[in-house]
Amino acid sequence: MDYLITWPEGDDVQYRFVSESELEKVLEEEKHYMVIPLKN
Repeated sequence: MDYLITWPEGDDVQYRFVSESELEKVLEEEKHYMVIPLKN
């Protein structure tokens, strides 16, 4: 399954598409993420 992750940086919102295997590697504790599963 793929995911869309978003997080705020200042006044902007960043985003990234990641696979399930990448998900744990890209998340950082100090950021506030929204993780949205994407149906394939």
